[in-house]
Amino acid sequence: MENDVLILVRDETARLEEQRDEIAETLRELSQELRDLRARVREGDLKDSQEAGKLLGHLRYWLKAANETEAQLAEQRRKRAGISGAYGLDLDRARADIGCRLDRIRRCCGEGELPE
Repeated sequence: MENDVLILVRDETARLEEQRDEIAETLRELSQELRDLRARVREGDLKDSQEAGKLLGHLRYWLKAANETEAQLAEQRRKRAGISGAYGLDLDRARADIGCRLDRIRRCCGEGELPE
């Protein structure tokens, strides 16, 4: 069952990364449109200010979507790393540290007195 959860987290991360890439491409396109619009304004060719408003609205929407996707990706990475709340616990590292400490105690106090 635990492996199923890990697969879902990986799948969700992959989906979010793909979504982030699509959003980045959309933002690049909108940036180009914004540059074109700015050039038209400088040339005095802009007749309809609604076009500028729509473009800025799209840009705001996609920037918000990018921020939300990045936040979801960060949360997925935290889950994958086992971080809950403000901290995570590396059980493998803790196990190794405890093993080393027990080895030192065994050497100090005599072998065989502490169970493995």
